[in-house]
Amino acid sequence: MFKKYLCKPMVTGLMAIGATGAVAAQAQTIKLVMSPPAVETNRYWNTPGDFALGPSMQGLVGHDAVSGSYDNSGLADSWTHSEDFKEWTFKLKPEAQFHFGWGPVTAADVVHSLALHTGPDTTLNGISQLEGAVAEAIDDHTVTFTLPAPQVDFLFVHGGRGSLVVYSKAQFDAEGLEGYDAMPAGTANLQYVERNVGQGLNFEKVVDHWSGEDANIDRLELIFVSEAATTLAKLLAKEVDIVILPRELQGEALDAGFEAIPSTNASNQTTMLFNGSFLLPGYEGLDETLPWLDIRIREAINRSIDRVTMIDVLYDGRAEILPVFGMDPRHEGYVPELAERFEAEYGYDMDKVKALMDDADYPDSFSNPVIPILSSTLAGNPEFPAMAELMQVFLDEAGFQTEIVEMDWANLGALRTAREAKFFHPMRNLPVKPSAVGIRNYYSAAGAPRNNYEDEVIEGLMTKYMASIDPAEREELAGGIFTRVFEQYAVAPLASISAEVIVNPETVGGWVFPGTTSVGISHFGSIVPAE
Repeated sequence: MFKKYLCKPMVTGLMAIGATGAVAAQAQTIKLVMSPPAVETNRYWNTPGDFALGPSMQGLVGHDAVSGSYDNSGLADSWTHSEDFKEWTFKLKPEAQFHFGWGPVTAADVVHSLALHTGPDTTLNGISQLEGAVAEAIDDHTVTFTLPAPQVDFLFVHGGRGSLVVYSKAQFDAEGLEGYDAMPAGTANLQYVERNVGQGLNFEKVVDHWSGEDANIDRLELIFVSEAATTLAKLLAKEVDIVILPRELQGEALDAGFEAIPSTNASNQTTMLFNGSFLLPGYEGLDETLPWLDIRIREAINRSIDRVTMIDVLYDGRAEILPVFGMDPRHEGYVPELAERFEAEYGYDMDKVKALMDDADYPDSFSNPVIPILSSTLAGNPEFPAMAELMQVFLDEAGFQTEIVEMDWANLGALRTAREAKFFHPMRNLPVKPSAVGIRNYYSAAGAPRNNYEDEVIEGLMTKYMASIDPAEREELAGGIFTRVFEQYAVAPLASISAEVIVNPETVGGWVFPGTTSVGISHFGSIVPAE
């Protein structure tokens, strides 16, 4: 049940591997539907990280389309680090150019971009990885980051789901932020055309791109649609070419002759967070009325969830039960024993649920026994609203008092920043982050204010983990943190899944993407038109 989950791409997807070789001669416009981003802006640092400008903007580090491993398909040709992992040096590609004639990419652009992304108005998740970082332009094509503490996983900051994309300093000096708002100069093989607020964005092919790898399509239209049923209707009517659908709606599309293309790697972990569980001594903002501050309630809620049914309903059975949110066999700290213990300690068991609730004297001993379940939409996770409704069904059947609270993701982010997000709510780990990044984001005060859970044991382990550069020690410390998360029922882990798109095979011949971004999809220039 708990084997490493790896989705195999369909034959249609594999056609895109030769994206720089022979492709269909008939280039075309591709229309891709996705959920609206949390914030519609051209300023990446003012988003939580679900960046709709991904087709045109790049970071320093890229990803191999098949394996998902870091490669030099971004703006840096190579990189090195000091022995203590506190200094990282990137050599930029001298041929890299900004769109619209804004000139070559230089180290000054990277220093400028770091200042933008770490400024007082940043709302990026995981920005703590860059806090205290100092970037220095050594020469036009060499930039060095000096960090306050070792960061073994610093490449993640610069990859497809990192915290830094590179903007043109020359454009900023000439036009200010208004220039970015109107026509941001990126560096990818698709360039920005226009944004229609509430509707989407358009991009077009860069002819003779500096990388030597031109996009396979002439034009890409990103269309924002929040209702899954509307998205399906547009696909069935062949008004669009590619969509991201909840899996419970994919069957109708597949039956009608459309095809699914998954990411080449497991790209996403989903969970329900017990937000507001800040259990460190002396925290004055703790809301002691939250029912889930009692570990018996957290365990009871976890045992109320029929995860097999949930995976059938939400993901059409194409997912794996996740034993610990943030833990993955590909990253350090994986503890196989926790997967083996999962059924005994987290498995669906209504008798155990009733015993736990009785022992905690729920609801009588709780001044506010209601479990507020937040329903929201987030790009790349069309299942979130259905997930919230299903959680309410499970908890109601167990005897919990619940209510659904509807809220857009941007407002949730603001509440998380204020440490006031007192909800049981869906969350994702997309893409599956290195262990240190995931732990920081969800389980440690190091990720404050947008983390979810804090306690003394994890903080002690995390202090050592952040300072360590010894692989064996890091493995042990990360494993200890995941074990603590598991035993404290810190979250309600749900599923490990791939990113999937549904395509019209009459217009899309293939697409390979590794599942390494916050919306799962990437490598847009490699979409292959049908012959």
